[in-house]
Amino acid sequence: MKINRQGKSRTLDTEQLDLITSYLPSNKHKLISLLLRKSAARISEIVSLRYQDLTPTTILIPKQVVKGKLRPREIPISKSTFEQIINFKVSCIERGEDTSPDSFIFKGRNSKTSLTTRAFQKVLSKAVERADLTGFSSHGYRRSSLSAGSDAGVPIRHLAEISGHQSMAVLQGYLTVKREHLESAVDTFA
Repeated sequence: MKINRQGKSRTLDTEQLDLITSYLPSNKHKLISLLLRKSAARISEIVSLRYQDLTPTTILIPKQVVKGKLRPREIPISKSTFEQIINFKVSCIERGEDTSPDSFIFKGRNSKTSLTTRAFQKVLSKAVERADLTGFSSHGYRRSSLSAGSDAGVPIRHLAEISGHQSMAVLQGYLTVKREHLESAVDTFA
């Protein structure tokens, strides 16, 4: 469990993630939470997104934003996720914000910069405290998403392609093994 920025973030289930999201203060933070959940991306990748990085079916994480800056990553998104992004964009237009293709989706204090990872983590920390889910951080979205995919039987190679992991060993370190899965495994022993 992560305490004082040390250790691994705790993984959460859908209901726990929904609870945290309900405590986030604005639609901007709630959309960031949704994209973290649905993409298994890093917080730095999501807050750096520009409108030009989206299509109705894909989030493109540009090479210069991806950890290691080795290659861009394409992450499929659902129609409902894209619709929520469009609804957010419409609300930004109504407030007079710049939504041109090269503008950041999640603006910081200055409309020409993106929200910082630290700004989101600060808001998330308060939501986690209110939800009484100590040990969860922004990286926990990534761990929770990948663990949920693994639990649902998604092949590890597919998870690696989505998450951008080059090493299966590193990816496996993200995956949480639930007690009930261990018990089921033991029940199969001869």
